[in-house]
Amino acid sequence: MVELKGYGFYLGVLTVREVYVEDPELLVRKVRKDFGSLNVQVLNAENVAGFKHVLISVLTALEAFNCKLNLAKSLPMEILVRASTQRQINEALGILGVKRGLCDVVFIIIGEERDRVKEALNDLMERYRNHVDMHLIEEDKSDRIMEIYGISEENVESEVEYSKCRWEAVKNLVAEKVALTLTF
Repeated sequence: MVELKGYGFYLGVLTVREVYVEDPELLVRKVRKDFGSLNVQVLNAENVAGFKHVLISVLTALEAFNCKLNLAKSLPMEILVRASTQRQINEALGILGVKRGLCDVVFIIIGEERDRVKEALNDLMERYRNHVDMHLIEEDKSDRIMEIYGISEENVESEVEYSKCRWEAVKNLVAEKVALTLTF
């Protein structure tokens, strides 16, 4: 759990491996209904470039609302759009939307009360207890992420000089792309 200082919110993130999703829209609606007063987004973990990607997406979405630069009407949808680096919700869903069938999932919970966010995370951990995998989004998927987010090998090679490894460089470049969405 992370306190988003300056915004008055707390962020909770839970990653779950191999969730069977019969209806992606129904899953998202149900989780949002269950945690009513909280902002909830559910992403396809396959296309998430680590925790930094999630954090920068949330911060960029919050800043977009603060500056009246939001592209979506709700914070969860703004997070999706910013995280995908796309302007269109349909394109964003194509990249980060949960898919039908077995899917690795990232639950993002945002709320003003730390205890409510923690309670929601605990509830989700209980629901998916045998599938919770907090290392899931940190697994190296450099090639896939580079292709999805249009990151060139040259950019990665330049960033590697300042990063621990290639995967760290890719994650940094995705975070940078997300932050730059405030300019479009």
